[in-house]
Amino acid sequence: MRQSDSNKTEFPYWLLCLLLFCLLLVLSFALLPRLYRQSSRQMDVMASVSAGQEKSSPEEAVAEASPAAEEEPESAADSAENAERAVIVPETESEAAAPAEVSPAENPAPSEAQPAEPAEASAENHIHSYRNGVCTVCGEKPVFCTGFLPDEFYQETEHAGTVQLHSYTATFYANHGFGEVPKSFNIYLPYGYDETKPYDVLVLIPGGGGNQDSWLNEVYDYGDIQMCGKVLFDRMFETGVCKPCIIVSPCVETRLIQGLTAGIIQMQDELRETILPYVAENYSTYAEDGSLESLRKARDHFALGGLSNGALFVYEGGMRHNFDLFGSYAAFSGNGEPWVTVAAIQDGDYASLPIRCYFTGAGTQNDLQQYYTQIGYDYFVENEPRLTEGTNAWHVDVEGEHEWKVWFTDIYNALPLLFQETD
Repeated sequence: MRQSDSNKTEFPYWLLCLLLFCLLLVLSFALLPRLYRQSSRQMDVMASVSAGQEKSSPEEAVAEASPAAEEEPESAADSAENAERAVIVPETESEAAAPAEVSPAENPAPSEAQPAEPAEASAENHIHSYRNGVCTVCGEKPVFCTGFLPDEFYQETEHAGTVQLHSYTATFYANHGFGEVPKSFNIYLPYGYDETKPYDVLVLIPGGGGNQDSWLNEVYDYGDIQMCGKVLFDRMFETGVCKPCIIVSPCVETRLIQGLTAGIIQMQDELRETILPYVAENYSTYAEDGSLESLRKARDHFALGGLSNGALFVYEGGMRHNFDLFGSYAAFSGNGEPWVTVAAIQDGDYASLPIRCYFTGAGTQNDLQQYYTQIGYDYFVENEPRLTEGTNAWHVDVEGEHEWKVWFTDIYNALPLLFQETD
């Protein structure tokens, strides 16, 4: 018997329509974000082009992008009082993008990798070179940082220097000389160190109990930022804060020096008899060799710095007993008996030797050290005719306590001036 047409199964066209609709919906959600991003990029490009046409110089572009740049430029004197606001102005993208004009013969092949060279000195882009406290290129006096350095100075750079360790045997000065003790010191060589040209040498003494790593390799945890001296020096030299130099950091651990007085005696002899001669013999310095005669002739290119007990050593072990080997001094958060030191450097052959730089300071939240460093500085400037404030003598206190955040800012302020020329 034939079935009726009403019993036949009809194809569900409505289901097919629903599936097609769902498919279109899915494709829309997948494609719309991409179309939106492309449209946004095109609008950004058009906006940047339009903005670039409206700006007449890179300086205006920086001023619009940076809130700090909206302020009217300060004079050199005002900047010195408010230096914590801005220390180093990084190169802007517009400046970095502008290639130097070189001839095809000077442009190396892409496959020839070469280290970056410092830019030629000019009034706009240069490394400060001070003479009697004034830059010989731009004519400006130094502007000091009185707060903590920007975090960027503690970020590792692509062009990093190296630290080499040298070990030696020293006399153990307990009971006026007894036995020997193994010691070592670190030598920092800046990136691109070239044995064919001479370098200035800075010796940095840590505080009581410090060792050869304190100034260079030790990492100090300040929560969001990790501070390290080597990274700071890498950044200073890479950004052109000052000329690269060799930095030497000895060990003054208490267990190896048998007390502060014996340690000063020990270190003053080690500097003279072991450390400086080794550096001059094995590295490219202004001294022809490691003899005392050569070191004395090159004293303008050797500087001595230290913090806390290391600052005390700068006066007692450095100025009083090695004034003929160092032309510049930096003492942070520490002081000796200034009247004794001044009398020593005005006696005999020391009296005719010039002083390139004397720099001191302390943390503002360490009342005792701040008080004594100020008293010592005032005594030096008032009683030593070779020192003139603002010419080759500076006292700069930094916001903070008796801590590495202060001392790293101290060395940042002092280093560009330590090897300045003087009349």
